[in-house]
Amino acid sequence: MTTPTLQNREHEQEIGELFLNPLRVLAEYDATYQTHVAYCLETGNVITASDPADLKMMMKELLEDEVSFAIEHKNLTNLFSTPAPYDIFVKWQQALEKGKVEDIPLDLKNPVRPKGPGGADRKATFIRVIAA
Repeated sequence: MTTPTLQNREHEQEIGELFLNPLRVLAEYDATYQTHVAYCLETGNVITASDPADLKMMMKELLEDEVSFAIEHKNLTNLFSTPAPYDIFVKWQQALEKGKVEDIPLDLKNPVRPKGPGGADRKATFIRVIAA
């Protein structure tokens, strides 16, 4: 039987390794509804806003809350249970080939520091935003 301390340490290591990869966000302007829309590819979250700056801020805040909640409750299944539709992944790849990527760090309520060799040099959890 493992102790709660050991379980927490193992959990922190799992999360630290998992969340070193960025959460990808596609931002675009929807001419039909005349609004800016952002999609998180991994979580399926969708945000709308009147301008690109608000869009990024709102997606950052939403993902901070979602990831913090998942870490606190040790439940990543719900976080990643409904990814974005396939066409959003295609749009992301097309935008990546011709656009500029912006990395935005997340301020998490339950931060996990990267462990292992070079851990201090690795980036913490962040979102990678690209405009379509």
